[in-house]
Amino acid sequence: MLVAAVMGADIAMIFAGYMGSVALVPTVKWLWFVIGLVVYVPVVLAIVRIFRQTLIEKFTDVDRIELYSKVSLLTIIVWSLYPIVWVFAVGTGGLGVSAESITYAVLDVCSKCVFSFMIVQFNVYESRAPATAREFV
Repeated sequence: MLVAAVMGADIAMIFAGYMGSVALVPTVKWLWFVIGLVVYVPVVLAIVRIFRQTLIEKFTDVDRIELYSKVSLLTIIVWSLYPIVWVFAVGTGGLGVSAESITYAVLDVCSKCVFSFMIVQFNVYESRAPATAREFV
């Protein structure tokens, strides 16, 4: 249920960003921006606190917890840059369309490709924890 709520907040955040981009009236544009930020807060809280605590309770593997910490930090940092770009590009018009597109492309690569590369590089079967000796008779 919690995952569905976070997904809904994420969809609402993206929708608010879109609506702010296509709005013609500046007040409406900034209203959608603020709505997007408001629904972004529960997503960040879930990533930082709730999902992390669930991982810690479910797994004792230090490597998994460390990987989650890295990818969640990457996600939060990159996702926090999207509204900053929006402010300079759409909100104030200070950033040209080409620069906006390039910046969003770089953020997309970081948020998706780097994230995926970090996950793929993690080997589930190897751990820094010492292997326990087992005797099979």
